[in-house]
Amino acid sequence: MDIPKELWMMVNHLYRNASQQEDLFQQPGLRSEFEQIRDCLDKGMHDTLLGSNHSVAEALLLFLESLPEPVICYRLYSSCLECASNYLLSSQIISNLPGCHKNVFEYLMAFLRELLKNSGKNHLDVNILASIFGGLLLRPPPGHPTPDITEKRKAQQFIHQFLLREDNLP
Repeated sequence: MDIPKELWMMVNHLYRNASQQEDLFQQPGLRSEFEQIRDCLDKGMHDTLLGSNHSVAEALLLFLESLPEPVICYRLYSSCLECASNYLLSSQIISNLPGCHKNVFEYLMAFLRELLKNSGKNHLDVNILASIFGGLLLRPPPGHPTPDITEKRKAQQFIHQFLLREDNLP
């Protein structure tokens, strides 16, 4: 898949080591471990990502937050909010993303659905993951007012519907 290697390395690490980790994405990592994780990512040392699962999870969130263009492109922000309760329209938007963005979105959704299969142990649920990833994958464009609670809920709702479905996008 055409996705950034750093993203693959962190998700792969979490998939292999943290699928049943309690409070993943909800507990902060250790600042002292972020530099080690970054160095491993820079060197392509995916088998030796140093740091706790919580640190790798937070590094993943920071990586997504730091992307100059979010996974769901800025130009689609308003459209996504408008169709947040319509899976068919939402999936059409995702299918029209540039290739790498679409691959990253599908890869992350598949990973998050895998985490949900272990919700009995990791205590994650659809609402938690949608609230964490909604604002990271679907961000307002520069110059747009800070999202209000309604916009934040629509972004969560947009992601929520993909966490519940495993069918392939059109």
